[in-house]
Amino acid sequence: MKTITKTALLIYTICLVNFAFCQEVILIRHAKVDLDTKGWIGHKKAAQLSKAYNSAAIVSFDTDRILNELPDLKTDTIYVSNLIRSISTGWILFGDSATILSSPFLDEFDLHILRLPLILPYKAWTGISRAFWFLGTNKEHNESYREAEMRVKQIADFIEQRLNYNRQVVMITHGFLNRNIAKELQKRNWEKLQNNGKKNLGATILKK
Repeated sequence: MKTITKTALLIYTICLVNFAFCQEVILIRHAKVDLDTKGWIGHKKAAQLSKAYNSAAIVSFDTDRILNELPDLKTDTIYVSNLIRSISTGWILFGDSATILSSPFLDEFDLHILRLPLILPYKAWTGISRAFWFLGTNKEHNESYREAEMRVKQIADFIEQRLNYNRQVVMITHGFLNRNIAKELQKRNWEKLQNNGKKNLGATILKK
Protein backbone atom coordinates (compact mmCIF):
# COMPACT_ATOMS: atom_id res chain seq x y z
CA MET A 1 0.00 0.00 0.00
CA LYS A 2 2.83 2.38 0.89
CA THR A 3 4.55 1.53 -2.42
CA ILE A 4 1.38 2.40 -4.36
CA THR A 5 1.04 5.68 -2.44
CA LYS A 6 4.67 6.61 -3.11
CA THR A 7 4.29 5.75 -6.81
CA ALA A 8 1.12 7.85 -7.09
CA LEU A 9 2.83 10.75 -5.33
CA LEU A 10 5.81 10.49 -7.68
CA ILE A 11 3.55 10.51 -10.75
CA TYR A 12 1.64 13.49 -9.36
CA THR A 13 4.90 15.36 -8.69
CA ILE A 14 6.17 14.66 -12.21
CA CYS A 15 2.89 15.94 -13.67
CA LEU A 16 3.15 19.13 -11.62
CA VAL A 17 6.74 19.70 -12.76
CA ASN A 18 5.82 19.12 -16.40
CA PHE A 19 2.89 21.51 -16.07
CA ALA A 20 5.05 24.16 -14.43
CA PHE A 21 7.58 24.09 -17.26
CA CYS A 22 5.08 23.62 -20.09
CA GLN A 23 5.47 26.20 -22.84
CA GLU A 24 2.33 27.71 -24.33
CA VAL A 25 1.56 29.76 -27.44
CA ILE A 26 -1.81 31.50 -27.79
CA LEU A 27 -2.70 32.93 -31.21
CA ILE A 28 -5.85 35.08 -31.05
CA ARG A 29 -7.61 36.55 -34.06
CA HIS A 30 -8.72 40.18 -33.78
CA ALA A 31 -12.34 41.22 -33.15
CA LYS A 32 -14.79 41.60 -36.02
CA VAL A 33 -14.28 44.72 -38.10
CA ASP A 34 -17.12 47.27 -38.28
CA LEU A 35 -17.46 47.36 -42.06
CA ASP A 36 -20.45 46.54 -44.27
CA THR A 37 -19.27 44.20 -47.04
CA LYS A 38 -22.67 42.84 -48.07
CA GLY A 39 -23.85 42.76 -51.67
CA TRP A 40 -22.49 41.90 -55.09
CA ILE A 41 -19.75 44.23 -56.28
CA GLY A 42 -17.11 44.77 -58.97
CA HIS A 43 -13.34 44.68 -58.48
CA LYS A 44 -13.03 48.45 -57.90
CA LYS A 45 -15.50 48.42 -55.02
CA ALA A 46 -13.85 45.27 -53.63
CA ALA A 47 -10.47 47.02 -53.70
CA GLN A 48 -11.96 50.01 -51.86
CA LEU A 49 -13.43 47.73 -49.18
CA SER A 50 -10.12 45.89 -48.82
CA LYS A 51 -8.36 49.18 -48.16
CA ALA A 52 -11.09 50.36 -45.77
CA TYR A 53 -10.89 47.06 -43.87
CA ASN A 54 -7.34 47.86 -42.76
CA SER A 55 -8.36 51.15 -41.15
CA ALA A 56 -11.84 50.29 -39.84
CA ALA A 57 -12.75 50.15 -36.16
CA ILE A 58 -13.78 46.91 -34.48
CA VAL A 59 -17.22 45.85 -33.25
CA SER A 60 -17.65 45.93 -29.46
CA PHE A 61 -17.61 42.57 -27.67
CA ASP A 62 -18.02 40.96 -24.25
CA THR A 63 -14.49 41.17 -22.84
CA ASP A 64 -15.17 38.99 -19.80
CA ARG A 65 -16.63 36.18 -21.90
CA ILE A 66 -13.61 36.11 -24.23
CA LEU A 67 -11.12 36.20 -21.35
CA ASN A 68 -12.95 33.35 -19.60
CA GLU A 69 -12.50 31.23 -22.74
CA LEU A 70 -8.73 31.79 -22.76
CA PRO A 71 -6.03 30.19 -20.58
CA ASP A 72 -4.80 32.25 -17.62
CA LEU A 73 -2.39 35.01 -18.60
CA LYS A 74 1.15 34.11 -17.54
CA THR A 75 3.04 36.79 -19.47
CA ASP A 76 3.40 40.55 -19.11
CA THR A 77 3.60 41.26 -22.86
CA ILE A 78 1.02 40.89 -25.64
CA TYR A 79 2.21 41.07 -29.25
CA VAL A 80 -0.10 42.60 -31.86
CA SER A 81 0.21 43.65 -35.48
CA ASN A 82 0.42 47.22 -36.73
CA LEU A 83 -3.18 47.17 -37.98
CA ILE A 84 -5.85 48.98 -35.97
CA ARG A 85 -8.12 45.91 -35.59
CA SER A 86 -5.31 43.98 -33.91
CA ILE A 87 -4.12 46.87 -31.73
CA SER A 88 -7.65 47.74 -30.54
CA THR A 89 -8.42 44.12 -29.67
CA GLY A 90 -5.19 43.86 -27.71
CA TRP A 91 -5.85 46.98 -25.68
CA ILE A 92 -9.45 46.04 -24.89
CA LEU A 93 -8.55 42.51 -23.78
CA PHE A 94 -5.23 43.04 -22.03
CA GLY A 95 -4.49 46.76 -21.78
CA ASP A 96 -4.98 46.74 -18.00
CA SER A 97 -2.85 43.66 -17.34
CA ALA A 98 0.03 43.62 -19.84
CA THR A 99 2.25 45.69 -22.10
CA ILE A 100 0.96 45.83 -25.69
CA LEU A 101 3.70 45.74 -28.34
CA SER A 102 2.76 46.27 -32.00
CA SER A 103 4.80 45.43 -35.09
CA PRO A 104 4.12 45.33 -38.86
CA PHE A 105 6.00 42.03 -38.74
CA LEU A 106 2.70 40.53 -37.47
CA ASP A 107 0.46 42.14 -40.11
CA GLU A 108 -1.84 39.94 -42.16
CA PHE A 109 -0.59 38.68 -45.53
CA ASP A 110 -0.85 41.42 -48.14
CA LEU A 111 -4.02 41.24 -50.26
CA HIS A 112 -4.47 42.83 -53.68
CA ILE A 113 -7.87 42.41 -55.33
CA LEU A 114 -7.64 40.95 -58.83
CA ARG A 115 -8.96 43.03 -61.72
CA LEU A 116 -11.62 40.77 -63.20
CA PRO A 117 -14.78 41.70 -65.17
CA LEU A 118 -17.04 40.03 -62.61
CA ILE A 119 -19.68 40.93 -60.03
CA LEU A 120 -19.12 38.94 -56.84
CA PRO A 121 -19.63 39.10 -53.06
CA TYR A 122 -16.70 40.67 -51.22
CA LYS A 123 -15.68 37.37 -49.61
CA ALA A 124 -15.50 35.78 -53.05
CA TRP A 125 -13.20 38.58 -54.25
CA THR A 126 -10.85 38.13 -51.31
CA GLY A 127 -10.94 34.33 -51.63
CA ILE A 128 -10.12 34.34 -55.35
CA SER A 129 -7.44 36.99 -54.95
CA ARG A 130 -5.85 35.07 -52.08
CA ALA A 131 -5.96 31.79 -54.05
CA PHE A 132 -4.17 33.34 -57.04
CA TRP A 133 -1.61 34.81 -54.64
CA PHE A 134 -0.94 31.36 -53.19
CA LEU A 135 -0.38 30.10 -56.74
CA GLY A 136 2.00 32.96 -57.48
CA THR A 137 -0.10 34.39 -60.32
CA ASN A 138 -1.41 37.47 -58.47
CA LYS A 139 1.86 39.40 -58.43
CA GLU A 140 0.57 42.85 -57.51
CA HIS A 141 1.13 42.13 -53.80
CA ASN A 142 3.88 43.86 -51.87
CA GLU A 143 4.79 40.49 -50.36
CA SER A 144 5.01 37.25 -52.36
CA TYR A 145 3.77 33.98 -50.91
CA ARG A 146 7.35 32.76 -50.61
CA GLU A 147 8.31 35.92 -48.72
CA ALA A 148 5.29 35.43 -46.46
CA GLU A 149 6.40 31.88 -45.71
CA MET A 150 9.82 33.19 -44.70
CA ARG A 151 8.18 35.76 -42.43
CA VAL A 152 6.12 33.03 -40.75
CA LYS A 153 9.30 31.05 -40.03
CA GLN A 154 10.89 34.16 -38.56
CA ILE A 155 7.83 34.71 -36.35
CA ALA A 156 8.07 31.09 -35.15
CA ASP A 157 11.76 31.66 -34.41
CA PHE A 158 10.86 34.78 -32.42
CA ILE A 159 8.20 32.88 -30.44
CA GLU A 160 10.63 30.13 -29.48
CA GLN A 161 13.28 32.68 -28.52
CA ARG A 162 10.83 34.53 -26.26
CA LEU A 163 9.92 31.24 -24.57
CA ASN A 164 13.46 31.06 -23.24
CA TYR A 165 12.44 33.90 -20.90
CA ASN A 166 8.72 33.30 -20.39
CA ARG A 167 6.73 30.08 -20.70
CA GLN A 168 3.83 31.76 -22.51
CA VAL A 169 3.62 33.87 -25.68
CA VAL A 170 0.35 35.58 -26.63
CA MET A 171 -0.21 37.17 -30.04
CA ILE A 172 -3.30 38.92 -31.39
CA THR A 173 -2.99 38.86 -35.15
CA HIS A 174 -4.98 37.66 -38.16
CA GLY A 175 -6.71 34.58 -39.52
CA PHE A 176 -4.35 33.49 -42.30
CA LEU A 177 -1.27 34.45 -40.33
CA ASN A 178 -2.45 32.52 -37.26
CA ARG A 179 -3.09 29.42 -39.33
CA ASN A 180 0.35 29.51 -40.91
CA ILE A 181 2.18 30.23 -37.63
CA ALA A 182 0.42 27.24 -36.07
CA LYS A 183 1.37 25.00 -39.02
CA GLU A 184 5.01 26.06 -38.72
CA LEU A 185 5.06 25.41 -34.98
CA GLN A 186 3.53 21.98 -35.50
CA LYS A 187 6.42 21.17 -37.83
CA ARG A 188 8.63 21.97 -34.82
CA ASN A 189 6.84 19.39 -32.66
CA TRP A 190 4.35 21.71 -31.01
CA GLU A 191 1.00 20.14 -30.12
CA LYS A 192 -2.16 21.98 -31.16
CA LEU A 193 -4.71 21.79 -28.34
CA GLN A 194 -7.27 24.21 -29.77
CA ASN A 195 -7.82 25.47 -33.30
CA ASN A 196 -10.13 28.49 -33.24
CA GLY A 197 -7.69 31.18 -34.38
CA LYS A 198 -9.39 31.55 -37.76
CA LYS A 199 -12.57 33.10 -36.33
CA ASN A 200 -12.86 36.54 -34.78
CA LEU A 201 -11.74 36.50 -31.12
CA GLY A 202 -11.06 32.77 -31.36
CA ALA A 203 -7.74 31.32 -30.21
CA THR A 204 -5.39 28.65 -31.47
CA ILE A 205 -3.48 27.18 -28.52
CA LEU A 206 -0.29 25.14 -28.81
CA LYS A 207 1.84 23.55 -26.10
CA LYS A 208 5.20 21.86 -25.87
